[in-house]
Amino acid sequence: MFTLSSTLLIFVLLGHTLSAPTFLYIRDAQPSDNDLFASCPGGPGSKNVERADKCTLINIVNNPDTHLQYNVGNVQGNCEGGTNPVSLTVGGESTTETTTTASADLGIDFAGISIGGGIESEKSTSSTKSNSTSITVNPGRQAVMTMSVLAHSQSGNVQVNYGDRVDGHFIWFTGTVITQTIPTDEITFDVHETKCGTDPLDFTNTS
Repeated sequence: MFTLSSTLLIFVLLGHTLSAPTFLYIRDAQPSDNDLFASCPGGPGSKNVERADKCTLINIVNNPDTHLQYNVGNVQGNCEGGTNPVSLTVGGESTTETTTTASADLGIDFAGISIGGGIESEKSTSSTKSNSTSITVNPGRQAVMTMSVLAHSQSGNVQVNYGDRVDGHFIWFTGTVITQTIPTDEITFDVHETKCGTDPLDFTNTS
């Protein structure tokens, strides 16, 4: 049998239970790196976010310089079974351009996407060079002109700026690191000669 004091105690306990606060943990939405890169100027765009005003390389790390190898013009050969050397002209033109790669497979084609802030933003991203020369090619040999271009390389994350808030923020940063390889004007031309019947465009071919 309940007493008056027991009834009051039950109401007090129920009151504490009903008034206990409820905590809701809500995680902010966040665009993916695919969305961020795609929204950069020159990118294909993303249905999930608006177009970015600009994209900038940050946390820049300067990588060692490298040399980019290009074939220039068509292969010329003395491969018709003759027994005499022939004089041939090798050369033509080839285009060098800045390339961008990502540390993760995002399925993004970076060609045309504008990301400033590094060396790439200080010079043209594309340049066409031409050269030719006459050479003597012995029987059973073929040749092609090659071009070696000194290139600088930088890596970093990308800061993406929007004119309006995207998921609550005007600025987002990619977790993915990109690497930009930027050709210079320091170019060396040479002639790569190989045995007929082998791949003349393979720079490792020393036949």
